[in-house]
Amino acid sequence: MTVDDQLRRWLVAAADAAIKFSNRSEIAEGAKKFRSAIEVAAPIPFKSQTQPALGNLHRASDTPRAREFVAIAPSLRWVQSHRWDDEGNERALCVLSDAFELPGLEVGIMYVDQNCSYPVHNHPPQELYLTISGSARWRYGGAEKLIEVKPETTLYNHPLDIHTVEAGDTPLVAMYVLWGEGLRP
Repeated sequence: MTVDDQLRRWLVAAADAAIKFSNRSEIAEGAKKFRSAIEVAAPIPFKSQTQPALGNLHRASDTPRAREFVAIAPSLRWVQSHRWDDEGNERALCVLSDAFELPGLEVGIMYVDQNCSYPVHNHPPQELYLTISGSARWRYGGAEKLIEVKPETTLYNHPLDIHTVEAGDTPLVAMYVLWGEGLRP
């Protein structure tokens, strides 16, 4: 089985989980859009690439979905976040929209190393997250305060909601899906 096939299979299962765990109609909507798109998305060739933060990736093992992802992750293309210039030492992104043709969606995996945070930010498209591994404190959905969130949870951000996350004692792995107005071309 190719890396594309393994990744697609994992992503279909993750989309199904996001639908199952959705607690808002918007989450189900975004997850269903992604599920439909990833099933037929043409792969885009890429070379695997890692980032220093992924040195603790083996600790992202608190769910079966996380353990399966850890096996695939070294074959993927990881980049440093454009929101924080840390040379990939504390956080990394795997931009899945660069691995599959997913028109109308921006999809990826966010990795935040243990005891690190992802910068406070917002953006025009709405967004869902499916937490894969690691308990973390999230600010999302218009909230002002950080809230503890466990793996296998879905979160939703309205357009322009300010949000951030702080990983706990283990790395955070989360899938994100953005859709709607304001997607980057």
